[in-house]
Amino acid sequence: MRRITIAVAVLAVLIAAGQASAANYQVFLGEQVPCGFIKCKGISGVPKGTTLDQFLPGTVTINAGDTVTFSSASFHTVSYSKQPAALFMPDPAKGKYGPLNDAAGSPFYFVGFGKFIYNGLAFAPYGPKTVSGNTPTSSGALSPAGPKAKPATFTYTFPKAGSYTLWCNVHPGMKGKIVVRPAGSPVPKTPAQVQAEALADVSTAWVQSKALADTAKPPKNTVYVGVGGDTTILGYFPQTLTVKAGTTVTYTNKSLTEVHNLVFGPKKYILGMEKKTDLLPTGPKAPNQVSPFLIYGSEPKGKYSYDGTNHGNGFFVTPLSIGNKAVPLPQTWKVTYTKPGTYKFFCWIHGPDMGGTTIVTK
Repeated sequence: MRRITIAVAVLAVLIAAGQASAANYQVFLGEQVPCGFIKCKGISGVPKGTTLDQFLPGTVTINAGDTVTFSSASFHTVSYSKQPAALFMPDPAKGKYGPLNDAAGSPFYFVGFGKFIYNGLAFAPYGPKTVSGNTPTSSGALSPAGPKAKPATFTYTFPKAGSYTLWCNVHPGMKGKIVVRPAGSPVPKTPAQVQAEALADVSTAWVQSKALADTAKPPKNTVYVGVGGDTTILGYFPQTLTVKAGTTVTYTNKSLTEVHNLVFGPKKYILGMEKKTDLLPTGPKAPNQVSPFLIYGSEPKGKYSYDGTNHGNGFFVTPLSIGNKAVPLPQTWKVTYTKPGTYKFFCWIHGPDMGGTTIVTK
């Protein structure tokens, strides 16, 4: 009996030692302070609208059995699968967009077109809290609970040696790698050193954002709709463009990780139309519909002209675009301005803070 007792005690010590040796590493999903449209504390010269769509660090080497905690101060997922999940897709039930009239009482052209829905695999959590190469898994959307709340976190355990690519389903091309060595193998950096690397990477990204803004010089009668990749700026370049009536302006998305568009019209009306048509599900039986304006725009393709009176109140929307050719969305839209005026617009996805102005003269 004494031998059994001693053996059990030794085993308990060994298990405890093994648990104590497991390390936890911290990885940032983007910036950890909200620097999108406000001035960041302690950071000078960062362009308005800058955000980091990247894992920081991009690669971390750990031992089998270690954990990694991913931290998001904006809106990301950390997901393991062969490929990132698409944000939206054609409705499997073959649904159609229902009747919808504009402010003038006329139906929008896309009524009866095929409906698109949000893909639950892109936003919802699923799978185990381990990554071992066998089962897809996702944290679901990670976002702070409020504007002053701490970053949202999610922790994975990596029990098996191998190399694992992780995705953010929300931002195309945003990925990181966790290299897992057999338990007890030497690793290049301690958790504290990895944390220091992440902070250094953030500082480097802020410097890159300044150069990104300085070099955003579009050709004549062209506006860049967002710029960048891992480091990206949610903005229009130039923010204000002056052209003569009859000019066609080219709007080109230069962001590899962010979708953008343009929406014109009364802000209150736009926000009401967003609420009415964009139905992101909040539960299994909740409505699910991507706004038809994001897919089809408010006008048939090839007929984009604007005079401030579209649809009875100046409402006009271009479909979504992205600068990433691997994503099946357009990169460029053209809009012809036919009447003098000052026309303000913003991005449906990122809201009025990402705004621009076109001044049309005679």
